[in-house]
Amino acid sequence: MLKVSSCLESSSIELRGIVPVTMLDWVGRVACVLFVGGCNFKCPFCHNPELVLSPKKQSLLSWEKVRQHLETKKKWLDGVIITGGEPTIEYGLEDFLSILKEMDYSVKLDTNGTRPRVLSRLIKEELVDHIAMDVKSSFRKYSKAAGVSVNIEKIKKSIDLIVNSGISHEFRTTVVPKLAEKEDVIEIAQYLGNRKAQHYYLQQYNPKVTLDPKLMETKPYKRELLINLTEECLRFVPTELRG
Repeated sequence: MLKVSSCLESSSIELRGIVPVTMLDWVGRVACVLFVGGCNFKCPFCHNPELVLSPKKQSLLSWEKVRQHLETKKKWLDGVIITGGEPTIEYGLEDFLSILKEMDYSVKLDTNGTRPRVLSRLIKEELVDHIAMDVKSSFRKYSKAAGVSVNIEKIKKSIDLIVNSGISHEFRTTVVPKLAEKEDVIEIAQYLGNRKAQHYYLQQYNPKVTLDPKLMETKPYKRELLINLTEECLRFVPTELRG
C-alpha cells in the first residue's frame, strides 16, 4: 500500500473493521471507530480474537469508502478512534493519523502500552488528543494476562509518558477471574494514583467471545463486587465502572 504523509487520497495502514458512529467509546464525543489487525499480545480474554489470530483473513476496508464516510459525516462526528489489534505496531500509523488531523478530526488512540517510543513520537507530533491504555493486571501477573512475555519496564514507561503528556487520557482494566482479580486491581489503582493518572476504568469481563475458548466457561464477577471494587479504587485514583 502507498505510504503518504500529507495526502487525503491514500491510507498507509490496513483497516480491518469500522463502527461508523458510536457515543459509547469516547466520553463526550460522537466518534467513528477504526480497527487495525494484528497484535503483539494474546490476551486469553480478548474480545477481538480474529484481529489477533488471523488479521489477514479479515476484509480489508477501502480507504476511499472510509474517507468518504468521514467527510460526509463530519457535521455529526467529532472524533476518530483507532483501535485493534494494537495500532502502535502498524506500519504507517503516524502518516495515517496525520491524514485524520488534516481532516480536522480529533483522535483517540487505544493501546496496550508496549511501544513507548511510538507513543512518544505521536505525543510530540500532536497526533493524538486522547489515549486509552489497557493495564492488563498487576505487574507480577502481567505476562499471564497478556498471553505473552511482557517487558514491564516498557509498560511503566508508557504509563509515565501518557500521564505526563498533558493530554487527556485514561487507563482500563478488564476484571477477569484469576487473571485480574481484586488484589491486582487495587495494586493498579495505587500505582496509577501515585502517578497522578486522570481516569481509571474497570471493565466487566464478557465470556461470550474470547481468544482462549476455555475462558468462555469462566463466569464474570458479580456487578456488586465490581461496584465495591470501584469504590475501593477511588481511594487512590478517579475510577468508574463500565459494562
